[in-house]
Parts: sequence; structure tokens; C-alpha cells
Amino acid sequence: MERILPCLKITHLIPPVIALITVCVWNMAELRSQASVDQEISVLQSEISNASAAGNLRQRPQPVKITRSAPTSDIDWQAASHLTDDSYPGSDKSRLQALADFQKKLADMSREEMIAALDHLKTLTLSPEERRKLEATILEPLIKQDPEYALKRFADRIGSDPDGVGWQLGTALRDWAKKDLTGASAWLDHQIAEGKFDSKTLDGNSEIRGRFEASLMESLLSEDPAAAARRLAEIPEDQRREILQQLAFDTLGAAEQQVYTDLVRGLIPVAERQGSFADIGAQLGADGGYNRVTAFLDAVKASPAERAAAAVEAAQSRFGVLALNGNISQQDIDSLKPWLAVQAPQNAGKIIGKALAEAAQIGGKFDYENASKLVLNDQRTSGNDDSLTAFLKSYSARSNLEQATDLIDRISDPQQREAFRKSLK
Repeated sequence: MERILPCLKITHLIPPVIALITVCVWNMAELRSQASVDQEISVLQSEISNASAAGNLRQRPQPVKITRSAPTSDIDWQAASHLTDDSYPGSDKSRLQALADFQKKLADMSREEMIAALDHLKTLTLSPEERRKLEATILEPLIKQDPEYALKRFADRIGSDPDGVGWQLGTALRDWAKKDLTGASAWLDHQIAEGKFDSKTLDGNSEIRGRFEASLMESLLSEDPAAAARRLAEIPEDQRREILQQLAFDTLGAAEQQVYTDLVRGLIPVAERQGSFADIGAQLGADGGYNRVTAFLDAVKASPAERAAAAVEAAQSRFGVLALNGNISQQDIDSLKPWLAVQAPQNAGKIIGKALAEAAQIGGKFDYENASKLVLNDQRTSGNDDSLTAFLKSYSARSNLEQATDLIDRISDPQQREAFRKSLK
């Protein structure tokens, strides 16, 4: 499962029409997950360090000509390479239809037809950008049919185009490993030995190698946990969490989730372990899966600190999805409270306040005014200032100083009121 953000799925972030365009294969590299983004976890008012966020119809476009019998000769490849360009004629609707038709026909091509198409592109007068787009587009369905061939054919692009085709090839390794773990592992080890993944950065961190290691790790978790531990142990400590973070934890089975947790507890630096549980909470909780988070935490016998870290991000992730898709209601708060009372009883109010503040920054119907009303209501019902003070400490409050100043007057403790007045000046 490919991800864009550690906490939220990309389809929640984009309006429907734009989403249809964006999910096209040639844009996947630009929209890939920034797996190295650290997540700030607040527990007991302290921060847990994570180691280191249509136009009108002008001209009806001519359809892209593709036939099964002679794909390389009948496709207008140059026109196809501009299907997502602003210069492509026609309305958004007509462009989307042409794009959908093109993608479907590519998906229907045989392995041999796709290979022939890739060879044919070399004979055409295309700009480097046009060729890059088309190769990436053909590569996606080719990976589904023959990931090993796709990986070996484009292996030289791992270093020269790590953010484009190179990143796509991580999927090829993942799919190959599901069919032949031994062969895929041996291939990756050989590429590493040949220096294919050597980093040119000062910190020695190879993001593209992390992508490939994560792709292999998915199969190792289920088929060879000991090998998974050995591979992770060979990675520098400060890069291990990032590799695990790239896995789609919410798609793993119970046994694989246990192995994942064992790796976190045994090989991730102590200062980052709660951050790993936060990553898990964000993934499992995004779609309203508080029960899924509970089931996981109970199964791995999570400590109070691990539960609190997972609860923080589960709440923020869930509220973020609600804000993007519409609004957050008092009922959403009421359904969260009893769960937090079990998972993080000492931090429930602070978690609610911070989650509301983060959600208000996303945009849409749920804004700062809506969030502040919910915070004040929580203060009234709970009888304490925990959610209010957590809310006022957020970036959201600092972005709305005038409204935040009004909220400060609602703090019951005079000393805290004065401290907040000074901090927000």
C-alpha cells in the first residue's frame, strides 16, 4: 500500500477532480510519502523527541489512438505525454476521460506489448520530460505483470532518477519479494555492494535505499522475522525508524504487527520508540479505528507511555480526516473521551485540545472558530483547563492571536492566564 503522508491518506487531501488527475502514475513520485517527516508527540505537557509535516471547452481533444494489435505504432505518444499539461486542449472532464481511457488501455496491454512500447519510445523525438512521463506511465502496469524484469531493466535509474522511476522501482522490489524473497533479497544485496545506494549527503542517509529496504521488509516480517531483524540491525540506528515507518502497518496481519513491534522495541533507539507507536496509532486511527488501535495495544501489551503516544496521534489523525471531509462535532469528542480515559487517562484533555488545534489548521469547514467552541465546551464539561491550555499552546492559536487572546481570559488559573498573555505577545 503506497502512502503519501504518515497520518492521512492522500485521497482525503485532494478535491475529487484533482485527485483523479493526481493519482496518475507519472505523478506518483512527486506525491510519494515523505517518510522522513518526524511527528511531534505531546504527553504530560512535554514533547517526546522523535529523533531528529476548468476551464470551458475550447477544442475537443483528439482521442489517443491505442490498439492492442499494434500499440507502438498507433499511439500518439507525444499527445499522451501532455494529458496532464495545462496546454492540453479541452475541459477538465474531457481530459480526465482521455486520461482514463489511456490508462485503461495501458493496463490491458500484455507484458510483451509494454516492453515493445518502451523500446519504441527510444526511436521517437521526445523531450527528456516527455519520455520520463511516458516511461513512468508504462512502468506501473509492467511492474504488476513482471516486477523482476521492470526492476532489472531500469536499475540504472535508481541513482540517476531516485525521486521518479527509481522510487517506483521500490514497488517492483516489493512485488518481486512476494513471489521470490530469496531472489529479491540477493538482488538488493548485490546492488548495495555495487554502491548503487551510496548516499551523497553529509549524514550518509540514503532515502532511496530506505525505500527499497522497506519494500523487502514487508515480506521478511511474515516469512523470515530473523532476517528482518538482521537487515534492520545493519542500518544506522538513526535511519531504522524511517524504514519501518514506510510500511503500511494497517495492512499487516496480527503476527506481522507483533514482529514489527518486536523490532521497534529491540532495534529502534529508546528516544524514538514512543514515536514509532505514534506512527502506528496514526495509521490505525485515521479511519475511525480506535478499536483497532486498542486491539493492537492490548495484543502487544503496550506500556502506559506507548499507549499515550499512540493515543495522541490516533486522535490527531482521526480529527484530521474528519476536518478534511467535513467537520468535527461534539459527538466526535464524546466518542473519543471514553477511549482516551483508558489509553491515556492523565492526558485526555491535552490530547483533545491539541487534536482540535491541529485539525483547525487543515482547512475546510472546520476552522479555528469551530475548534475554540469545542474546546470551551470541553472545559465546561471536564471542569479543568487541560484542553484549553493545550489548544492555546498550538501553532493554530499563534496564527489567530486576536481570538486566542479572548480564550486566555477563560483560563481559571490567574498565573497561567498571565503566562499565556506574555507568550502570545
